[in-house]
Amino acid sequence: MRRKNFYIARIDKEVEKGKPNEEKPEEAKFRPEPFVSTISGYNVKDKPSFPFIKWNNRGSQYEGLRDKRKISEEERKKVYGTEFYEFASILRPTIDGEPVGVPRDEQEEDEEESGAGLKDLPETDDEYDFLKAIESGKTGVPEFTAKPVEPEDNGVYAAPPKKDPIPSANIYRPKRRKYERPPLSLLKHGEKSQLPDYGNVIMQKEIIDRTLRDFRIGGRVVEYTKGPSVTQFEIKLDPGVKVERVKNISRNLQMNLEGKSIRIEAPIPGKSTIGIEVPNQIRDKVCFGDLISDQRFLNDGNPLNTVLGIDIGGNFVNLDIVSMPHALIAGTTGSGKSVCIHSLINSILYKADPSEVKMILIDPKLIEFACYEDIPHLATPVINDPKLATIALKWAVEEMESRYELFRSYKRRDFLTYNELARENPQVSPLPYIIIIIDELADLMFIAASSVEEYIQRLAQKARAAGIHLIMATQRPSTDVIKGTIKANIQTRIAFAVNSQVDSMTIIDKSGADKLLGQGDMLYSDGVNEIRVQGAFISLDEITAVTDYIKSRYEPDFMFSSDDLKQKLQREESPLDPTEDEYFEVIARDVVENDNASINRIQKAYGIGFNRAQSIMMGLEELGIVSEGVAGRPRRVLVTLEELEAILNNEWKD
Repeated sequence: MRRKNFYIARIDKEVEKGKPNEEKPEEAKFRPEPFVSTISGYNVKDKPSFPFIKWNNRGSQYEGLRDKRKISEEERKKVYGTEFYEFASILRPTIDGEPVGVPRDEQEEDEEESGAGLKDLPETDDEYDFLKAIESGKTGVPEFTAKPVEPEDNGVYAAPPKKDPIPSANIYRPKRRKYERPPLSLLKHGEKSQLPDYGNVIMQKEIIDRTLRDFRIGGRVVEYTKGPSVTQFEIKLDPGVKVERVKNISRNLQMNLEGKSIRIEAPIPGKSTIGIEVPNQIRDKVCFGDLISDQRFLNDGNPLNTVLGIDIGGNFVNLDIVSMPHALIAGTTGSGKSVCIHSLINSILYKADPSEVKMILIDPKLIEFACYEDIPHLATPVINDPKLATIALKWAVEEMESRYELFRSYKRRDFLTYNELARENPQVSPLPYIIIIIDELADLMFIAASSVEEYIQRLAQKARAAGIHLIMATQRPSTDVIKGTIKANIQTRIAFAVNSQVDSMTIIDKSGADKLLGQGDMLYSDGVNEIRVQGAFISLDEITAVTDYIKSRYEPDFMFSSDDLKQKLQREESPLDPTEDEYFEVIARDVVENDNASINRIQKAYGIGFNRAQSIMMGLEELGIVSEGVAGRPRRVLVTLEELEAILNNEWKD
């Protein structure tokens, strides 16, 4: 049997319906040759590569990658009437509150079929004439401007208005008036600093080197720096020499240098040398007017960046109260702590608008802050009574809690973020900084130590985020005035000259303040390092000139008055009628039923304090229910239950 050859049938081309099967010449297809690398041969993958960019060729290198032919500018104008036909599709008017749009795919298909890009526009006579002109091949193309479709005002797309929290009714709203700072001409400026006495400096350098050799301490003076009050000599020790050996000869160095006092800083922070600070024979005067005149400092935008003084290197030292955030200032009489406080206050007067900063000045000495009466930067008149000062501190605590509630209602974290919201939203009232300055803390602690300590502790712990800052000064830096609970929350401390190392330890937790020279010479501690600074000096005449200038142009704008403090103090000091206490009737029946008038038992049974229990017992005594208190003997119950009910009924009727 003859076998047939095996073959696979193939249909070269589909026969179109209704047409005879005519063979057409097959179009030649382009088949790219595989890429052959000169190094790797056929192992390199064949990836499409795009031609490099040629500038000023209108993107002709990408013509081979287009799916559709690019239409020239003249063709677009001839067909669509505009060269930007992509933006010709606009939305029709809304139907039932929903916009009707044409998908991009459908739009492109319509454009291909009709060749028009303004399909969504209603047909007008102008458009009909325009198309006729194109068909007839006329060169002139009439201008055609589509009328924009205005959206219907049906409120469908309007977002609901955002409602801000309603601010508290007791928010302080300052008087709006542009603040004009006092002129700098009211302040005095110091003379140019004298040139260093190089002969005296070289002599002191040789004395220090000779003293080190006498005690067989390997080291020598390698550099010196002259400051306003002292000159610092830097000693480089030989390898293996202990730092304590230099400290041990401090008295010998002081004797040989013939100085009032010397201070040894071993080592200098950030250096590998020891510093010996020797007083200058002639001290330079640092004037407040020289430091505040710096325009960069005056216009830095921080109203609480204040003037402090100049360090040994001649650099200006500023005290930023915001980053502080609380400060403790201590020193003996005449050391310069009051002048330092005046420098801080006058820096605020020059830099801060009264609506930005409010101060509470507490002056138990009656004379220190008298010149600041009636300035617009005060939150209340200057307080001289220690009892009213305690009430003012209590108000500050209540204000702090009120501000935290306000921040929570606006979902803000602290004072700065809240005021940022107030600047953006006119309906939100901004809050001012509150600076509490106490000139003599010892007087307050003597009058009401427990209350003052509690209020200061709460403010030091929490008041920073509320924009409330505390600055306290005292001339008696003892542990009964500066207690551990106060020091633990105050990192910034400024120590002026004190009498002993114990006082220095109380202020800055180390010695050194007992070696200061007085008259503005201070140690400024930020909790990490101590910097020796010569404080800026401002005289009483300058302070009076500045405050008189401000008071002549602005009226006082207090947040609360002295009468408010006096009324609050009177309410707290006036004894309440014990019969109005909610526990009075209950405790009276308890005492008579149990025949026991012990204050200690009442405290434990009802969970009340001693003062409240004693007040109720005194009320029972006045009504004749219990006997008088006699030392060493318990009170006796004098009535029965029936007699008690009669007494209580008569009392309520009266």
